[in-house]
Amino acid sequence: MGWESRGGRGCYYTRSVRCGGRVVRQYCGTGERGEEAAELDRRSRAERDAQREKVRAAFGRAADVDARVHALYDATDAAVRAALLSAGYHQHNRGAWRRRRAWRD
Repeated sequence: MGWESRGGRGCYYTRSVRCGGRVVRQYCGTGERGEEAAELDRRSRAERDAQREKVRAAFGRAADVDARVHALYDATDAAVRAALLSAGYHQHNRGAWRRRRAWRD
């Protein structure tokens, strides 16, 4: 999107639009009409940027919560492992926890 000048005729505003999988230039106008189109594009771009920033902030908050949940999970997992090991259990093949057998003499 931008102002272009070709052949010494002055400036005119164009925007790039996708049409049928291809990007084509769309003529918007010169002078006041081009200024209005440029302002409209600038506002819509600013709105998209603001929306994108909101999404980034939400992902940032979610990542913080996710990190806290992972820390809580790790602490809980360590506590449960310690309790089961002290009670005489072992983890069979990284799966179910089983009670150790007592062998006869």
